[in-house]
Amino acid sequence: MSHINNFFLKDPVWRDANRCLFGGVPPGLASWLLEPNSLTQRLKNSFSAPFSVRLAGQGLAKPFLADARQLKQRQQCHALIREVRLEVGDKPFVFARSTLSQKTAHALNELTHLGNKPLGEVIFAYPDLQRLSLDIAKINVNQLKKEVRESIGEQNFIWGRRNTYQINQHIFIVSEFFLPAMYQ
Repeated sequence: MSHINNFFLKDPVWRDANRCLFGGVPPGLASWLLEPNSLTQRLKNSFSAPFSVRLAGQGLAKPFLADARQLKQRQQCHALIREVRLEVGDKPFVFARSTLSQKTAHALNELTHLGNKPLGEVIFAYPDLQRLSLDIAKINVNQLKKEVRESIGEQNFIWGRRNTYQINQHIFIVSEFFLPAMYQ
């Protein structure tokens, strides 16, 4: 089994968005953190440069502890992890991580072979997609791997959101981490 974690040295600490204080969020970012619809579509509609997805890694691996708890599975049970960079004009704007239990991956097989196709285009086509919860994290640059720190410049923090979705009674997580290029 592989270890899929291209972004973090330390797992993000999530807070329920309904109870989260947004102090220190850069102007314009709060609406992205709270976006109820497809982040992919909003990125495509908001920027004139071409949008693309770059696969950073995918495979069966142990999920982050908080994600395993959110999926109600033991951390030692492997999940399908997919990490991507969402780019606008060849510049990374968001890095994203999806976590599907093996049962969900089997039931929603179309989510397991996306390559460089945006996950948002697939899941938002489901009429019964539900967002069960939204969590927010403020992530210190010291929690990030060196390659990620280099891509964010002088910022001390980045912000992320974790969506827990459900399709046909199958729960999965999509976490998105917003890089400064997006809101500067």
